[in-house]
Amino acid sequence: MERAGRSATGDRTARPGYNDLVKGRRRSKLPQPAHRRPETEGLPGTGDGVVQELPGSWAPSEELADDWKEQLEAKLELLPRKPGVYIFRDGRGRVLYVGKAKNLVNRVRNYFRGPEPVDDRLRRLRRAIRNLDYIALATEAEALILESHLIKQYYPRFNIQLKDDKKYPYLKITDHKFPAMFLTRHVVADGSRYFGPFIKVKDLRKTLRVLRSVFQLRNCTDQRLERGGRECLQYFIGNCSAPCTQRVDREGYEQQVQPLINFLTGKGEIVLDSLRKKMRAAAAEHKFEEAARLRDGIQTLDLLMLEQRMTPPLEKDADVVGLAMRGNQACAVFFHVREGKVLGKSHRILKQVAGRDEAETLRALLLALFLDAPSVPGRIIAAHAPEDHESLEALLSERCGHRVRIETRQRGDLGELLAGAKENAHLLLEEEELLAASKRRRVARAVYELQEVLDLPQPPYQIEGFDISNIQGRYPVASVACFRDGKPWKGGYRRIKMDHIEGPDDFAMMEEAVRRRLQRIETRGEVPPDLILIDGGIGQVGRALSVMEEMGYARIPLLGLAKKEEEIVLPRGGQPVRLPRTSPALQLLQRVRDEAHRFAVTYHRQRRTKAQKESKLDAVPGVGAARRRRLLKAFGSVDGILAAGESRVSEEPGIGPKLAKVLMEHLSEPRNEGNDESAS
Repeated sequence: MERAGRSATGDRTARPGYNDLVKGRRRSKLPQPAHRRPETEGLPGTGDGVVQELPGSWAPSEELADDWKEQLEAKLELLPRKPGVYIFRDGRGRVLYVGKAKNLVNRVRNYFRGPEPVDDRLRRLRRAIRNLDYIALATEAEALILESHLIKQYYPRFNIQLKDDKKYPYLKITDHKFPAMFLTRHVVADGSRYFGPFIKVKDLRKTLRVLRSVFQLRNCTDQRLERGGRECLQYFIGNCSAPCTQRVDREGYEQQVQPLINFLTGKGEIVLDSLRKKMRAAAAEHKFEEAARLRDGIQTLDLLMLEQRMTPPLEKDADVVGLAMRGNQACAVFFHVREGKVLGKSHRILKQVAGRDEAETLRALLLALFLDAPSVPGRIIAAHAPEDHESLEALLSERCGHRVRIETRQRGDLGELLAGAKENAHLLLEEEELLAASKRRRVARAVYELQEVLDLPQPPYQIEGFDISNIQGRYPVASVACFRDGKPWKGGYRRIKMDHIEGPDDFAMMEEAVRRRLQRIETRGEVPPDLILIDGGIGQVGRALSVMEEMGYARIPLLGLAKKEEEIVLPRGGQPVRLPRTSPALQLLQRVRDEAHRFAVTYHRQRRTKAQKESKLDAVPGVGAARRRRLLKAFGSVDGILAAGESRVSEEPGIGPKLAKVLMEHLSEPRNEGNDESAS
C-alpha cells in the first residue's frame, strides 16, 4: 500500500507543501537533489558539493537483470573518502535508506561485508538493495543537513520517521512597531517572536483570551491597522488598546508588549509585581473598572503560574528529553525549562526504530525537530548522548546562532526531571499502542518489564500457559490458560484430553498438548501467542521446543517456570533467570502458571468424578436411561446381569435376544476408565 500523498514510484511530488520544502532547501546553499523520475535520477546538486553519477543503468529486478551485483560492486569501488550522504535503492529505483557518513568508503562498504546480519532490519535492507547513489560534501555538517532534507522528501521505509508531519500551534508576536498577537501553525523567518509549540490547543486558546484581556495587544492585520477608522469590538470588550485610532502611542504600546514577552519567557513574578502596582495606582486614582480588570487578570495569571511555582528551581533554559522505545515505535517527551521553570511539555512519536539503539534514535529525532526550528534552547538534556553528538552540537549551534550543548544527566533536579520525562514517554507510547490496537484498557506494566528482563522481540500481550494433570497416568488432561494484556482472557482457554499415552509420562503429555494447540492455530487460523509458558523444568520445555521447531513455530518465545525455586527456564539451556519475588514480571508469570494449573486440575477432577459415577451400561449401544433402570431394578448390578446370563436377560421386556447379546459382549470387556468424550 502506498503512503498517502506519495506517487506510485515512491516520490513525494504530489505531497502538499513539497514546493515550499524545495524552496527552503534551495536557500540553504547546499547541494540539492533534482527531483526526476526514479529510474533516471542521480541526485545531482549545486554549490560546493560533488555529486558522483555512478556508471551502469538501474536493475529493474533480480529476475530481469542478473548483473546487478556486479554493477553494485563496481560502484562500491568508486566511492570517495569524503563526508557525504548515501542513498540505497531497490530494483524499481525507490529510495530504501538515506544515511550520512564521515567517510563514504568505510561507511557504505560495511553494509556489504561479513556474514548475514543478525539484525532483521539490516538483513532485509541488504537483501532489498539493488543500486546506490551518493553525494560527496565538504563537511559532515552539510551531510547532516542534506540527510535530514532527503529523509523528509522521500520517507524511506528503512529510516527512522516521525509518525506524522502535523504542525503544532505557536503563539506569534509580529515584528511591527505595533505588534499583533495570534496563533499560527506556520513558522517563517519574518523577524517575529514565536513561543511554543503547544500541544493542548484548547487550553492554549483559553490562555490566549486571558493574555489578551491583560496585555491588550491587537489581533488585526497590518492593513486594518494602517487603514485606521473607528475602534473595533476588541477595544470595547477590553482586549485591545486600539493603536489604530492613536489611543496609544508606540512607547505606550511597547509597555504592553514587553511584560507579555517576559511572562512567556518565564519571568512571571516580575510581570505580576508590575501589574499589582498598576492595579493599586488605578484604585488610588478611583479608576475602579481598570483596577478590577487588572485584579482579574492577576488572579488568572497567578493560576497559570501555579504549576510552575510548584516545580523546584532548575538551571537555565533547557529541553529535557525522555525516550521510550518498544518494538518498531518510540516516543520522545520534551520538558521545556525556561528561566528555571518548566513551562510546558510536548511529545513526538517515531516509527521504524526496530533494531536501532537510543543514540541513533535520538540523533534522528533532534535533527528532525531542531534543524529548522525557529528557536533552540542552549542545552538539551538526555539520558544518553546521541550518535555524532559533537557534529550535531556544532550544526545546531551554527543554525540557531548561539551555543547548543547536548548533555547527559542522571542526578540532580534535571536528573529527576529526566526520569519524569521518560516515565511520561512510556505512558504515551503505551497509549499509542493501545489506540492502534483499538484496546480500551491499559496494559499491565509487568508485560513491558517482562519484555525488558527477558529481551523479548516484542511485548508479550498474549501469553499462553500449559500444564498437565493426571494420577499415575490415569485421566490425563492438559490445559491452556490465556492472558491478554496481563489479565486472564477466558476466550482463549483450552482443555485437552489425552488417552493414548501409556503411563505417567509428563514429558510426552506436554509435547502432545503443545502439538494439539499449534495444530488448532493452523487449522482454525487463530492468532499465535506472543509467549508460551510451560509449567515445568528443562525436560518439559525441551519437548515443547522440539514440537515448535518441527511445526515452524520456533519464532514464538518459549519459557518454563519451575515451582521449587521459581526459576525461569530458557529453552536452549543456559543459566536459569531468577527475578526478585517482588518483580511484576515474575508475578505475572506466576499468575499464568497458577491459572493453567488450576484449570488443568479442575478438568482432571471432572474426568475422574465422571468416570467414577459412570455405569458400564452407559456405553452399550441401544441401552438408554429407561432400559438401564429396568435392568438394574431386575438384576441389581452389572455383575448380576452377567451372572444371570444372556438367555435370562433376553426375557426382560424391551431387551430381546439381539440386544442381550450386544449387552453381554460389552459388559464382558475390561473397563477403560479414560473413555469419556473429548473436551478439547
